[in-house]
Amino acid sequence: MRATGIALAAAAAVAAAVCTPIVLAPSAVAAAARPADDFDGDGYRDFVMLGGEHGKDGRVTVVYGTSTGPGTRVQTLHQDSPGIPGAVEEGDQWGFAATSADLDRDGYADLVVASPGEQVGDIKNRGGLTVVWGGSKGLGSGTVFSSPIAPEYPGSGDKFGLDVVAGDFDGDGDQDLTAISDSQAGAVLLKGPFTRTGGHGGWQSLGGDYGLPNISQLAAGRVTADGATDLYLLGRDLERDTDVYLWVYFHRGGADFTRRASATRIPDDGGHQLGGGPLTAIGDFDKDGYGDLALGRGFENPDGERGYVTVQYGGPTGPDTARTPVKFTQDTAGVPGASENEDHFGAVVAAGDVNGDGYADLAVGAPGEDLEGKRDPGLVTVLLGRAGGLSGTGAKSYGQSTSGIAGTAENDDRFGQDLKLTDYTRDGRADLMVDVNEQLDNTRWGLVHLLKGTTSGITATASKTYNVTSLNLPYTKVGGPFAQ
Repeated sequence: MRATGIALAAAAAVAAAVCTPIVLAPSAVAAAARPADDFDGDGYRDFVMLGGEHGKDGRVTVVYGTSTGPGTRVQTLHQDSPGIPGAVEEGDQWGFAATSADLDRDGYADLVVASPGEQVGDIKNRGGLTVVWGGSKGLGSGTVFSSPIAPEYPGSGDKFGLDVVAGDFDGDGDQDLTAISDSQAGAVLLKGPFTRTGGHGGWQSLGGDYGLPNISQLAAGRVTADGATDLYLLGRDLERDTDVYLWVYFHRGGADFTRRASATRIPDDGGHQLGGGPLTAIGDFDKDGYGDLALGRGFENPDGERGYVTVQYGGPTGPDTARTPVKFTQDTAGVPGASENEDHFGAVVAAGDVNGDGYADLAVGAPGEDLEGKRDPGLVTVLLGRAGGLSGTGAKSYGQSTSGIAGTAENDDRFGQDLKLTDYTRDGRADLMVDVNEQLDNTRWGLVHLLKGTTSGITATASKTYNVTSLNLPYTKVGGPFAQ
């Protein structure tokens, strides 16, 4: 979900927030779409890429699902598409972030596309969220939901939509949206249900008395064992200390969702850089019924940007602060490779159950990994969940030199610069999507690999690839970031 390119994603990471599990809590509404990214209601998950190029601004590419994963039916969306409000304009950043949920309770998932750079009237960077409504034929027309925050400065908005996540945060059975606001609000809850005429159930700030400035990401899902969606926000608290340290803010889902829980400083080595992809993932790595938070620190300064991942385990009321967080590097026992400068291990993370054993597993991108004498061809490592939590035991790594994966390891491929773990084949095991900065020729870029989950984990056998040629797209680039 995060930006129209690595540089933009890195910029977003300095102004957004992070949340909990990626698996959304079950809704009490029987008609709600299952899964939450099935836009045409055929039972298969659809795949959304935000990395397409379209003249002055970005576009969104939707690849509809089949029994073997995303197939050949492709839809491209931008603000010049029929039924989509607005117009393609430079700097709108339409597609900077995206998520999906059944917002109007019609049984079809809807796509939420953020455009934090959108100008509204005379207000620059007002931002907004475009909901593109799902139906039996797929995605159709859209409705814009604007920022509810009054501009703090004349002519300048709050870049509403620097990140956006969906879930039933207040536990009333309707899907809600939480979006980053570059204001004292920090993050804003838009309550469901939503209507195609622009109505919704109201809004509330999540910033508390003095706000949450400098939020970096949002992650939503189930941490506690109740039915509501919980939320983690990742950011900096300038009221508490300097901008060096990151803080995690946890909002427990339910009737008192907007009340901010106590903040916890993230264990780190004293560095302060954020990465360019999804820094957080939520999964129940120890299968105790509570969601755990994995945080990637692939761009840490003190260790030469070798990178690492920290896991904070969950408990009955949210983060289990009595349980010591666990740190993983490429020097952790069982993890392939070695920790080296500028590997960026942990630049992006994704959680899902790749082998169907009931334990969530974690994919970790190291797009700066050097291999076979090449600079930055990149590598992805999958850590397996088990009783007691994640471990390096049985971990496996994948790259374009792995047998069965198309292509070869080349300079600046950055394999693993974005990741997603989702069950696209409906077999109960998460499949791994990997974004690669692959150059196809002098004018075309981008390659996405689908590596399937099996009972023994991720396999490169029968892997699939997607690029502008295979998807029959007329533009020059396709790929990540991916909608979350």
